[in-house]
Amino acid sequence: MHVTLFGVVLFLHVAVAIIAFMLAGVLHAALGVLARMRDVREMRSWVALVHRIEPVLPIMALILLGLGAWLIHLSGKRFAWSDGWVSTSVVALVVIEALSGALIAPRSKAMTRLVHDSADGPVSDALTRATRDPIVWHLAHVATFGFAGVVFLMVVHPTGFLSPVIVVVAAVLGVAVSAAQLRALDEVPAGSGGVVPGQKQPAGESV
Repeated sequence: MHVTLFGVVLFLHVAVAIIAFMLAGVLHAALGVLARMRDVREMRSWVALVHRIEPVLPIMALILLGLGAWLIHLSGKRFAWSDGWVSTSVVALVVIEALSGALIAPRSKAMTRLVHDSADGPVSDALTRATRDPIVWHLAHVATFGFAGVVFLMVVHPTGFLSPVIVVVAAVLGVAVSAAQLRALDEVPAGSGGVVPGQKQPAGESV
């Protein structure tokens, strides 16, 4: 088996992307859990986890960009920055990270401070609103679905206008999923997240 530098860098590129999606999955889970928490004390470990993971994602994005640039250099002019799927991927990466840094990070830090400053006990309305902030939810989903669209571009290498269309469609799907989840949360009273519904009894069996 002949191992090439291009193959090794490609592996690193894919591995970093997988790790980034794993971290994003943890953050999405944290969003859902925090929005349903019944007691402030239960929220502390989750916000601590979010606080540690969030700063890692921009670093992962920079690593992906660097490895991608290295792959283009090693491709022997097979790929170029002028290729539609390449330029679209770079623009999507930069835009998503810029929006996340400008809009998600400050709100996440404010929510973390609010949790730390709140006394143990029932979750306040202000804290509930912070955990269900539509901007945070929508942009988080845009980031994840948008990056999934970028991965599609990297694998398929579409030509022409298809590249930006694919990323935009992926982002719109992310917002649709986020909106559906927020609507479901609106039907859950604040602080009821720890209640597990009972099982339905079989027909004809009394309780």
